[in-house]
Amino acid sequence: MRLAGDLLDSVADLDCAVTRVCVGLHWTAVESRHAGVAHTCKTDRKVELTDAGHLIGRSALELARRLRSWEPLEASVGLAALNSLIDATGSPADALEQVLDLAMGRTVTVVGRFPFNPRVAEVAAQAYFFETNPDGTELPAAACEEVIPLSDLVVITATTLINKTLSRLLELGRGATTIVLGPSTPMNDVLLRHGASILAGIRVTDPDALFRAVMQGVKRFAGLGGVEAIRRELQWN
Repeated sequence: MRLAGDLLDSVADLDCAVTRVCVGLHWTAVESRHAGVAHTCKTDRKVELTDAGHLIGRSALELARRLRSWEPLEASVGLAALNSLIDATGSPADALEQVLDLAMGRTVTVVGRFPFNPRVAEVAAQAYFFETNPDGTELPAAACEEVIPLSDLVVITATTLINKTLSRLLELGRGATTIVLGPSTPMNDVLLRHGASILAGIRVTDPDALFRAVMQGVKRFAGLGGVEAIRRELQWN
């Protein structure tokens, strides 16, 4: 869990009290220094969060440390809390356009079930898609070990931070352009130092609009209010 440890160390001096938490059907949002969001990862088991109902006023860093938890719902809260402590800086960007441009004529691996996957398949020379519970032409996660090293472009959902696989996926993609993508993405240079080429995440511009969308069950990124898509990338010297 060195990646999680490095992310937590990067915000250790920024701690403050949590002012708002919402664990929604599809997204989890936490507000402290800023508002942060993460995908709500659930299992078939009925789980109650530690200290459920008593998270307001707690240390944001304390909540962020739940990112280390092997319980997906706890780790979702941890990732949202981590993102609430980060100054999300980057250039406004259209992630779809960026992915399609980079995928054109190349061998592409996509980890995650993104709405744009069919379009990637159309423009790529060869495309592989991975999902925890594969469907149709999707491949099981274990096949990443074979396929990612053969890829020119690797697109990885940031929810792999929650299931603890991101570090290995970045390691496998060292020879490729790697994009960590989605609202859950920590816009933090730590990910770039761990092997990501591009971070495609969000900046929250209106916390009230974001929390309203989360509470009302918005699923797709396009429906999340109060957010702006941004990107950061590795700068080569």
